Order: sequence, then structure tokens, then C-alpha cells
Amino acid sequence: MRKIKLIVFVFGLIGLCTPVRAQEKFLEMIKDEMNKEFAELQKEKHAPYYMNFRAVDERRTFVMSTFGAIMQSVKNHRRYLVPQVRIGSPEYDNFTTREMGSGAGRGGPSVAQLSLNGESGEAADRNAIWYETESRYKVAVSALQQALGNEQMFLQMSDKSPSLSKTKIEKYYEPQLPAEKLTIDREAWGKRLNEISSEFKKYPEIIEGSAHIEYNVLRTYFISTEGAEIVHNLPYARIMVQASTMADDGMRLPLHLSYFAYDPDNLPSNDSIMKDVNVIAKKLIALRTAPTVDPFSGPALMSGAASGVFFHEIFGHRTEGQRMKKDVDGQTFKDMIGKLVLPEGMSVADDPTLRYCAGTELNGYYKYDEQGVKAERVDVVIDGKMNDFLMTRTALEGHARSNGHGRAVGGFDPVSRQSNLIISIKDPRTEKELRALLIEEIKKQNKEFGFYFKEVSGGFTQTGRMAINSFNVTPLEVYRVYADGRPDELVRGLDMIGTPLAMFSNIVAAGGQVEVFTGMCGAESGSIPVTAVSPCILVNRIEVQRVMNYKAIPPILERP
Repeated sequence: MRKIKLIVFVFGLIGLCTPVRAQEKFLEMIKDEMNKEFAELQKEKHAPYYMNFRAVDERRTFVMSTFGAIMQSVKNHRRYLVPQVRIGSPEYDNFTTREMGSGAGRGGPSVAQLSLNGESGEAADRNAIWYETESRYKVAVSALQQALGNEQMFLQMSDKSPSLSKTKIEKYYEPQLPAEKLTIDREAWGKRLNEISSEFKKYPEIIEGSAHIEYNVLRTYFISTEGAEIVHNLPYARIMVQASTMADDGMRLPLHLSYFAYDPDNLPSNDSIMKDVNVIAKKLIALRTAPTVDPFSGPALMSGAASGVFFHEIFGHRTEGQRMKKDVDGQTFKDMIGKLVLPEGMSVADDPTLRYCAGTELNGYYKYDEQGVKAERVDVVIDGKMNDFLMTRTALEGHARSNGHGRAVGGFDPVSRQSNLIISIKDPRTEKELRALLIEEIKKQNKEFGFYFKEVSGGFTQTGRMAINSFNVTPLEVYRVYADGRPDELVRGLDMIGTPLAMFSNIVAAGGQVEVFTGMCGAESGSIPVTAVSPCILVNRIEVQRVMNYKAIPPILERP
């Protein structure tokens, strides 16, 4: 199951800042430790043919306000290192038959936790690295023995391409960011957030109203026994505004706002955000009395933000090449290169090198992936025809090289993941034309109405063969569009569901103006930042179902 969703982070206590000199002493230390451990392991019966170390210096600042009061204000600084040990050969190694994302079996939260004390912490750091490398090597041996003991499984695998493909050995270095870019003024931001969240006090019907800022600065070190040596920085900031109300029948109704920038100084002004706050507050009040919907199958229009999530879930996950290596995967598009999979004129690209689009900074940007491969734009679909997949160093028949899409967080091992998914169309329609086409389609199907999906919060999808290949997208703001010209009607209590191949064939037209959805995608290698950029699209058939009944007892007392 893969998910894209909005995530709120809560962080621990502040750590000590590490001097720049100590940071680069740190790089030399991890190189030395990797070389020593690799040399020692060559004496073993199962000697590694490849190792890499991925270390992250991570600084996070988090401030949260609810109804005009600071609820959290924390800073956190930590460093950790994730070793990867490969034994066997590039053609067939300990990762071949393991579930993706578990890597050598230690792919979850297990990492070498490192000190923040510079040279004085070196002995502790070396010990932590040794212990984690030792642990991963032992599991690697067990995994390889299991694989070799089941060679018949390998012989029966439909795809026998290498477990670790060749790649260009990269050398890249960025200096540490200046001290003033490593954190934000929590007191100043607290005042701003209090002003924003105070707006919700004007509306007694709103039971939850908060605003928070999260500022992250990641400095990543990647070294390998092949000679790769990469050091790069990635700062990014995000304001989230979240509010909810409850209908009289107990249904909880949330809405949110999201603002993203690489530099906190580029985030919108409070005046701009508070205008948006009042808009969603009024929508929440309207949702309280909006009717619920019955199951439905028929035409629908999706805004750019909604269709971005739609494409991420239904299409994007099926273009992640490493997943197709497994015969248990559905492999929806594996044999579809050069064949029509979307309407003619529609193209899809995944571009981690893109920092900006449609005047917006993109959350899925990065320079190098977690396998030390330079990020590349991948034209997945060109004019409706399947063209390429998102690849890691795990090769696939016909796709022998990585294009820099091996992504992971924490102790997870990298797998193929999306970054900035960009959908475009050659013959775009205007908003007015799309609306007319929707009405025409409603009448053609003898329906009373269709739907307009304006805002969604995320969704999930299944891609394996062991379960039905399906998707579920969670709408927040949805309208009935009537064929007889009645005003659109706000509704609640539905999920957008379906199966992928059917949905791809249902796309009728798309608009020219794009919208950006920023979120976090959870899958085998952890929750990673992603963006979807898409125009409004019209589908001739969508299926909706009632949401799970999580109704609660409405508040008895008035909100203070």
C-alpha cells in the first residue's frame, strides 16, 4: 500500500551546534571507517563486493499555535548514518529476493545514531558505525544464503537483470549553510502563527484551528567503495493551517492550507494567509449542513490539485521501476513501452531537478538521490505513449541504468519513488469548455448530476498481485454539478475509488492552467516529500462510495 498524505511532525529537544570544521572532519572520519570495515570484511567467506555510507545531519524547527496560543516550540538537531552492505555479485546479491524497502533486513528505523560533539565524539561515532555495519553484514549473509538456497526461484524469475547496475561515480561538494540559515526565530514565528490561528476564534462552529511552521535543513553525505563522494544541502520550510468542524450527525469535517518555500522569508505574508483562513472557515461552516452522498458512478471534473493526487496514486506508483522487478507486483506498465496508456497529447514527466513550476516552489526537488546518482528528469509518457520508468540501481529488462530516483529516509534502503510529477496536455480546454463538456457527459449518461472535486487530502493505492489493484482518494471539498443548471451543491461523506486501468481510459479532456499539490508520500522506504503538478481533468466515469462511519457524538458544551 502506498500513501500520499499531509503529515504533522513533533520534535524533541535542541542539540548543540556542530562547528563547520568538525563537520568536515566528520566526512574524513566516515570515509576512513568505511574503508577499514570494507577491508576487514574482505577476510570473511562472504566478502562484500560493495558498500556505501549515507549520513544525514538533520536540523528541524517546529512551532505550532492553536486558537492564538503556542502549543509547541521545539528545535531538534541529530546526525545518523545508514550503511548498506552488498554481498554476492552485482548480478545476484543479498537484495535480490528481499522485499524492497527492507533492504538487507535492517531497513526500518535502525541507524547508527551519531554524536553532535565534533572531534570529542569521534570514538562514540566510530563505535556506532561499526555496530550498525556489523549488524547489517550479518543479516546480508543470512539473506544471501537464503537466496542461494532457493536458486530455483531465481531461475524462474521473469526479470534476471542485475541487482546493482553500473552508474557514473559522482564527486560533488557543497559547503555548510551559514548559521543564520540553519534555524528560524521561533519567537517571531510564534507571534505570526498566533495571529493566524486566532482567526478561527471568530467562528464558534470550528472545534479545531491551528497553524504551524516546520523548517528543515538536511545536510547529506554519501560515500561508497566505488569512489562516490557527495555532500549537499537541502533547506525547506512549510506552513500548515488546519481546521475542522463537526456536523450534527457527528461526522468530522477537516480542511487545510499548505504553503511551501525553500527559504522561510519567501513564505506568504500573514495578511495573505489570513484571507485564506477566513475562506476555509466559511467553507467548514457550510460543510456542517451539506448533504451526504450515496454511492455513484458517473462523470466528474477534478481540479488541478485533485487530479495531481489522482495521478500520483493511480499512475505514478505504477511507473516506479524497482517494484516491477518482483513477480508479485502487478507490473501494470512493464510491457507497455511505446504503447498508448493515456489519451493522445497527454504527457507525464517526473522531474526532481525542477525547483519551480507555475510560480510555486516544488517540494520534490533534490540534486542527488540516496544511491549517489544525480537526479534526472524522466519523460514517463510522451503524447499518451509509455516511454520510461523511474529507476534506481536495481535494473529492469530494457532499463539498465538508474535515472536518480532511489529515495529513502531514516534507516530505510532506497527504492524507486516519485519526486515532482508533472502532467501536461497538448490541446488544453478552457475552464468554461470543460464545464460544458461535463454537462454534456452528464446528459449523455442520463444522470441528474456529476461531481466536481476541488480539494483532496491524499489517498492510497494497491499495486501488488496479492490484492485487488485499486485506489482510494479522500476528497475534502466536493460539489454536485447539476445538468439542469441548478447551482452547484456542496456535499460531504464520500471517497473516490476505482481500479487504475479503467480510470486511465476514462480521461476525456484536460485544462491548460495547472495547480500544485504538495505532500508526503509513504511507501517502502519511508515518508518522502513529493509534489504533483496537474491541470484540471474531465473523466467520463468515476466511482464514489460513502466514507467509513467514524462519526462521534457532537460537542455538548459550547466552545469556550
